[in-house]
Amino acid sequence: MDSGPVRVMASAGALLLTLTLTGAGGDVPDPTGPPWPSRGLFTTHASGTPVGTERRCTVSEILEPSCGVWWGGSPHENRLEELEHNAGRRMDIVYTWRGIDQAKIPGDRERRILAEGRFVHTNIEARRFTRPGHPAVSYRAILRGEFDSVLRDQARGVAELEAPYFLTFDHEADANKRYNKRGTPQEFTRAWRHIVDIYRDEGADNAIWVWNVTGWEGNLGRLPGLWPGNDHVDWISWEAYNMTGCDLMPNWKHVDSFEDALRPAYEWIQNEGPRHGIDPTKPVMIGEMGTTDIGPRETMRWYTDVPRVLREYERIRAVKVWDSKVSSGCDFRIGANRYARQGFEAAGRDPYVNLPDRVRRLAEHAHRD
Repeated sequence: MDSGPVRVMASAGALLLTLTLTGAGGDVPDPTGPPWPSRGLFTTHASGTPVGTERRCTVSEILEPSCGVWWGGSPHENRLEELEHNAGRRMDIVYTWRGIDQAKIPGDRERRILAEGRFVHTNIEARRFTRPGHPAVSYRAILRGEFDSVLRDQARGVAELEAPYFLTFDHEADANKRYNKRGTPQEFTRAWRHIVDIYRDEGADNAIWVWNVTGWEGNLGRLPGLWPGNDHVDWISWEAYNMTGCDLMPNWKHVDSFEDALRPAYEWIQNEGPRHGIDPTKPVMIGEMGTTDIGPRETMRWYTDVPRVLREYERIRAVKVWDSKVSSGCDFRIGANRYARQGFEAAGRDPYVNLPDRVRRLAEHAHRD
């Protein structure tokens, strides 16, 4: 079974930059302050290690930290400032959405987010975002090369950043609304590899490929056929939702905790993944997470419990909240629920999801050396 980073960097082997963290007292940096390259070191250890205790923290060339978890989100209607205000802190990773027909990736918005010191994760949909209604694109069209010139423009745009950039092709390919709709699972994996190979050909070594699925227990049997291969995937990602009362999910009568939601896919990857050629040591990103309103105390606790759960699932190294309203009865916006906002803000203060600024700098330099 092949494994490890999918890109061949200029340096030999996987680059690991190391930081020795030592406590010096102090507080969490002000989330309204300047971008992280000019801010001070967060002096509480990201692992929760007591101040004054040394701990070596590493970050790999694919941005996998050894000392905690990146904290991010997908802002409602691209309102990043509003999300960060409600979260009481800056996001480490911001999720953006583009179509496969858009040559300008990263766009102005992504470049601004990067310039302000955050990472970007862009999902490239198999849809035409340059046309009304964003019609779907078949995987066969991609394999025929109909979008090769656009993809090469994208790849060159990412390559010129000289900064790490998370990318996904057609997220949630296992979902009922996508599975076998835009093409077969085999065509999906071939299209994924085709896109990654184009980016490689154009020198986009800084592209970090995140394979994203729903992670729902009923969809796990679909995952082997959708796996592009260890050499074309850097991170594995799925969602962790509770949708009690969501009008789009009328049969969802129960309540899933954050741990309930992420556990099935995590255990499947660890236990069953190797049989299907999936490397279980790859870092995991919870690509989207959130809960509907399940009551004041319960909603707040759903979010405050997230850092504790993350500590218990060691392969998880990034998590992003889905700060959006899907329908009138299915609202995950942090700012729309007082108790969700308080719980998410409290969770975001936990040291485990507050990686020190120097760790972020090390991540940046990993793609410049």
